[in-house]
Amino acid sequence: MATSSTSPTPDFGHTTPPPKRVLWKWSVAAAAVILVFLMWRCGSALVQGRKLANAAVQHFHEQLNAEEYEGIYVDADDGFRAGQTHDELIKFLQAVHKKLGNAGDTTQSNIRVDSNTRGTFTTTSYKTTFANGAATESFTWVTSGGALKLYRYYIESNALITN
Repeated sequence: MATSSTSPTPDFGHTTPPPKRVLWKWSVAAAAVILVFLMWRCGSALVQGRKLANAAVQHFHEQLNAEEYEGIYVDADDGFRAGQTHDELIKFLQAVHKKLGNAGDTTQSNIRVDSNTRGTFTTTSYKTTFANGAATESFTWVTSGGALKLYRYYIESNALITN
């Protein structure tokens, strides 16, 4: 008759490792901190972009009002000058100033900041009151050396076609 005996297994000083803990609370906390940091950086970039863009638009309008078209051309980025000759751009700026008159109050209606391999671009839209009518202007600026350079300029106004 065979009897089965249950004898304890010998312990050679090995202990079973503690169960693995999932540190989900720390993971969630770290993710939240990173998310808050990224949101803060994006928000501060928009605030900084808005400040720089408002100053750049004001300078553009000062030059336009003073008929310093050559200064606008020289201060602009190569992207602004691409596709049109020097004379075409100067004539365009002259025509805008002649039809609309001096720029007055501006109200920013939109801002967008994009970064890619070609640089950081800030696009802003403004409702602008000119002496001879209202217009919607869209400026695209490229960041160059901590300053903004004009990359694109679009303007829409009924006064451009009716006067």
